[in-house]
Amino acid sequence: MKLTIARAEARLVAQEKHWLLLYGRRKVGKTFLLRTLCKLEHYYVVKKDLEVISEKGVISVAIMIEEVKKLLSENRTAVIDEFQRLDETVLEELTLIHPRGKLILSGSSLRIIKKIFEPRSPLLGFFTPLRIGFIAPSEMLVNKPLGAKAELSAFLREPWTIPLYDHEDVLHFVYKLITQSKFIITALVGEIFVEEERGLTKKYEALLSLIGAGTWNTKELTSLLYSRRLIPDPSQNHLIPYLKNLEEMELVESIKLHKTKRNYYRLCSPLMNIYYYLESRYSISNRSISLEEVKPTLQKLIHLEIQNFIADLFAEVHGGRKEYYISPDKEVDFIITSRNKPLIIGEVKWKKISSGDLAAFERNAAQFPGRKVLVCREKGGAAAPGIEIFESADLYRIAMDGGTSRPLVRDKRR
Repeated sequence: MKLTIARAEARLVAQEKHWLLLYGRRKVGKTFLLRTLCKLEHYYVVKKDLEVISEKGVISVAIMIEEVKKLLSENRTAVIDEFQRLDETVLEELTLIHPRGKLILSGSSLRIIKKIFEPRSPLLGFFTPLRIGFIAPSEMLVNKPLGAKAELSAFLREPWTIPLYDHEDVLHFVYKLITQSKFIITALVGEIFVEEERGLTKKYEALLSLIGAGTWNTKELTSLLYSRRLIPDPSQNHLIPYLKNLEEMELVESIKLHKTKRNYYRLCSPLMNIYYYLESRYSISNRSISLEEVKPTLQKLIHLEIQNFIADLFAEVHGGRKEYYISPDKEVDFIITSRNKPLIIGEVKWKKISSGDLAAFERNAAQFPGRKVLVCREKGGAAAPGIEIFESADLYRIAMDGGTSRPLVRDKRR
C-alpha cells in the first residue's frame, strides 16, 4: 500500500521566502518531504566521500558550488542535502549570493545545526531553521487511506515504516517490524551516534535499553548503572548529561510529572520502545520468536503507544504540554496543561468501554480541574455526566478541527 502523508512542513517550505535550514534526526522524512512533497528539482546530495549526487550524475563539490551560485543568482531554488559533510568555508562562499534565490540546506546532525546558530558562527543570520520530526498526529489521522486508525497512525508517524506497511492489522504489522526490521532499528541508533560524532558507549546503550524496557525514574536508572559499574558512584549528576544528550539526539523524550519537579523518560520512537522492551524480556536479538509467544506482551505495548499517540494528539490540537500523573492509588493516562494549569485530563481504553471503566476514571480524575476526556475504540451506549467520550471514529474530526500548522522556529538573532 502506497501512502503519501501530507505534511504542514511542505507548505511552510513552499511559502518561506528566506533561505532555509531543515534539520532533524535520521529517518524522519526530510528527503521525501523535499523531493516528493515539495517537488524541488535542483537537488544535491553530499556523499560521505564528498562527491555529490545531482540530476546530472555524480559531480564534485566545486562543480556543485558553481551550479548553486548560478541558480541563486537567477533567483531560483537549490537544495543541498547532508550539507553537514561540507567544510564550513564552502557554505560561507555561498552566503555571498544572499539574499538572492532560495537555498535550502538539509541535514541530520543536530551538533552541526547547533554550531551554525552559535553567536560567532559566520553562517548566523542567513538561514531560517525548521525542525522536522515525526509526522504530527493530526496529519496521520486525516489521511484517508488509513481511515483515522490511531493504532496504525501511532507507528506509521515514523516515516521509515510507511513503505513497509502492507495492509496488516497493527499487531501483525508491529510484529513484522520488530522481527524482520530489528537490524534497521539498531543500525539507526548507531547511525545517529555517528552523525553526532559521539561514541555509542556502554552507558548510552544501557540507558536506551533500560528506558525502552520501562525504567523511567532517574534514581532507579542511576542505581542500575552504578550496579553495572558504568558510573563511578550512585549520584544522579553522572546521569543527567547523558539523558540530555539523548534528548538532543531525539532518541529520548522527557515528560513532566504533574505537580512535581520530576520527569518521566521514554524513547521517542514507538518501535524502539517495543524492541528494547521485548529484548529485555525475550532476548529477541539472539533468537526468533513467534507471534503467539509475545502476543500478550506485544498487545499491551501497542496499547501504551496508542495511549501516548492520543496524548500527543490532544497536546497538538490544544497547543498544550503533555504531562503524566503517577500515584500509588490514583492514575490517569495523561494531562494536557497550559501555563501549568490542567486543560484536559485524559484516559485511553482501546476497547469497548464498560461502566466500570467510566467509574474508575471518574474517581481518578475527580481531583483535577479541567475537561475529563476518555478515548476508546468503541463507546457503545456508555455515558457519564462530566466525561466526554470519544471513540476511534471521532479522532478524524478532532484532527480536522484542531490540527495545527506548526510555525517555523526562527532564529531570534537574525
